[in-house]
This record gives sequence, structure tokens and C-alpha cells, in this order.
Amino acid sequence: MSGGGFLECDGLRLALSGRTVLDGIDLVVPAGALVALVGASGAGKTSLLKLINRLLEPDAGVIRIAGQAIAGQDAVAVRRGIGHAVQGGGLFPHWTVADNITAVPWLLGWPPARRQARAVELMAMLELPAHLASRFPGELSGGQASRVGLARALAASPRLLLLDEPFGALDPETREALADRLHALHRAQGLTTLIVTHDLADALLRADLMLVLDQGRIVASGPPAALVANPHPAVQALLAAPLAQARAIAALAPA
Repeated sequence: MSGGGFLECDGLRLALSGRTVLDGIDLVVPAGALVALVGASGAGKTSLLKLINRLLEPDAGVIRIAGQAIAGQDAVAVRRGIGHAVQGGGLFPHWTVADNITAVPWLLGWPPARRQARAVELMAMLELPAHLASRFPGELSGGQASRVGLARALAASPRLLLLDEPFGALDPETREALADRLHALHRAQGLTTLIVTHDLADALLRADLMLVLDQGRIVASGPPAALVANPHPAVQALLAAPLAQARAIAALAPA
């Protein structure tokens, strides 16, 4: 499969410790799309992001970004051109918030004044109070740490953003606010974004495309409305719990 996508994966296969983790992944992501990767734990979602980010190497298959196969490029350079955020932010505990945000610009050799300006800009974008710049991760709330992690992922102005359950440990109100902010930034900055999430409602309501993984394979893909209208059994299984919860909550409401 090739042509037309900003991110393309052809025939990706990966085995870890003798177990097949990904089994023939074909994927074309248009530039500017927000793609939600959903599926049960162990389906291969995080491993797929790690392959794209060159944290793992496939046993077979090709990954292209902007038409270029990443296997022929320096792995560190590839990673520095991709924004990546994980649950809890994954921050360096002994670095300040400002230093965490500008980690990649520092590695790229940006001068101090430019790094500082970028930290100020991103903190404002993500509604982080300016006084937090000199704080350390251990002094932040969960929501603040997640915002800092997202700011760090955006610091070097990547075109591709990979997010692995970035808001998974947060309370529902904070998670909703951050998901709104992420969606706005994705659109405003013209990013191509892949997000691993277990929040099916968020995926259905915000994603342009959903990919449903099951046992290392993409078993369903397409716009959320199409997947709901004609659900694969794996999609039906994922929908079962939130739909049952919605019915239970509706039953509590007065007539």
C-alpha cells in the first residue's frame, strides 16, 4: 500500500520474546488527520507507535513519513522530528518545567533565548501558569504534568504527533479539558496526530479516523460514524461497556 498518505505503513510485522505483536499492519494516514488507535490491552497499539518513532524496529515492512522510508534515516533524527507524549507526561524529574518543555530544542542546538521564548509560548497555549516554569514535575498536579508533556511534544514544531494514553490517569473533567485543548492545537497547527486511547467516547467524537486493533491486526478502520453504523465484532465489544453505562445513567434520571 502506498501513495497519498503523510504517514504510511506497509506490511509491518513485529515479534517480541517469541510472541507476534503486530501481524501485517497496512496503514495510510492523510496529512492533518487525527487518528485514534483503539483496542483491548495487548492489541499492539503502543508497539505500533514505537515502530513509527524508531523505538522498535519491525521484523518486516516499511514505514514512510512524507514519502521517505524512515529505516534509511538516522533513528535519533527521526525521533527528534516527531512529537511524542505518554501517560503522566513522562517528565524528567530533576529538570524544571521549562527545561522539560525545551528538551528537544536543546538537543537540536537552539540558543537559550529561543528556547525560553518557545517555553513561554507553549505554556500560554496550554494554559499553564507562567510561575510553573521554574517548578519541578513532583510539584505539579496530574493535569499540569500532562500539559507539560504535551508542550514538550510540540516544542520543536513537529508535523507528526504520537500520543500514548496521554490523559489516561486523569479525572474525567481534567481529561475532557485537555482533550479539547489538544484537538484545538491539532487543528490550529496542522498536525497529523495518532493517539492511543481507551476513551472510546473521545475517539468517536473527536477523531477523523479510528483504527481498531485486535491481536496485532487492524480489524476495522474508517471514520467513527461508519464504524458505529456497521460495527465489526471488535468494535461492538468495545462499545458494549460505555453503552451499558449510558443506559444505566439514563435510567437514574427522572422521567
